[in-house]
Amino acid sequence: MNLRLIGLGTGAVLAASTLGACGTYQQDPQCVVAKGAFATVYTLKEGQDATQECAQLKPERVGMEKYFSVDPSAPDSVTMRSRVVGELLVDPKYQVEPDAHQPHSLGALSTDAPGPDNFCEVPSLNPTQVVLRSTTGGANRSLTYAWSNLRVYNTPEIPGTQFTAELRYSENGCTAEYTVKGIWPVVSCGTGGKPDDSKCDPNPDPASGRYRGSGINPIFPVKCDPVALFCVLTGEVPSDKP
Repeated sequence: MNLRLIGLGTGAVLAASTLGACGTYQQDPQCVVAKGAFATVYTLKEGQDATQECAQLKPERVGMEKYFSVDPSAPDSVTMRSRVVGELLVDPKYQVEPDAHQPHSLGALSTDAPGPDNFCEVPSLNPTQVVLRSTTGGANRSLTYAWSNLRVYNTPEIPGTQFTAELRYSENGCTAEYTVKGIWPVVSCGTGGKPDDSKCDPNPDPASGRYRGSGINPIFPVKCDPVALFCVLTGEVPSDKP
């Protein structure tokens, strides 16, 4: 599939008007995906063995981008890649097996515009898969992120900056299933290695020495995750009340 990358951020608009000689033309809303890393939280599905190592996923950054298809008749696509995979690929302690190397997941959007529920959907994506051989005599690693049912929320207030998905995660033969949610952008919130909820506040507080807000949409309910030390969504997707 021939694709061309389109960088989209919160400044993107879902509907634009153009004035011409024949009056006003309003463009149809399009599916928007904020470009860059999302602060992502994994929730283990019911019935999973929580004692397994693969059932211990912590919040992490997950990169997402939208691609427009060069073929007008073909659907646009979305890619996903976890930060963990990105870091492992450049870790000198490992050598990547080239025949078992798919560093990101790619899936086609089911529609060009948000549905009646304001979600843009990517029902299936190819799995991210990497096999890593230790260069130091340690244990080898094999990881698979099998994403599915990716749904990106699109309204003028939340233009592609919240998503939900399902994940089947495998590591070294261990497999666990998760529900996933994420928000854009990723905002660090640690102070001295401890969580600091004030850094998630979208409003500045000059009295306390915080002259800028977090940059997070002020309608998102968020908190500082004590493990990841970045701001995460406390409600479900969509969440639009702080």
